[in-house]
Amino acid sequence: MERAQGAIAGLVAAWVKALSEAQLQAAAERILPPSPAQKQEVGADPAGRPDNMPPAVLVGRVAAALGHPLADRQRLRAQQAIHYGFGAALGVAYGVAAERWHGATRGRGALAGLAIYAATHASVLPALGIQRPPWRLAPAAVAWESASHAIFGAALEGARRASVRLP
Repeated sequence: MERAQGAIAGLVAAWVKALSEAQLQAAAERILPPSPAQKQEVGADPAGRPDNMPPAVLVGRVAAALGHPLADRQRLRAQQAIHYGFGAALGVAYGVAAERWHGATRGRGALAGLAIYAATHASVLPALGIQRPPWRLAPAAVAWESASHAIFGAALEGARRASVRLP
């Protein structure tokens, strides 16, 4: 798989993930209603508070630390760039991993998506102080966010298979 194909697969998967989040959030919150305080947590409410999602918070903190605070609109634009840029980079990495180790595609990519969730939301973001670890977040937020990452992985594998014409 060419790197460009991996990047395109990652962009497609990031788009599919973004499309799924509102429905996943609504379903998870119907089953596991969060408290008003839980809805204020970083990453808990993309539908109501997109400016409080981890990429927007991260870019806002970095810009402020550099002496260039950003308006909400700028942070939201940067968040989109981070979301799709990270998706493209993950697409390249996943494509390389899938070629070298076929186990990377187990679960039709959904397991890779969950591994990405664990690597970011359960590790890096808490370590950076951006977001609380999943075991301290509202269960609804963990449910929809982890599900959206599984969807990202499945979409990534689907796009990869389509681009290399695998059965």
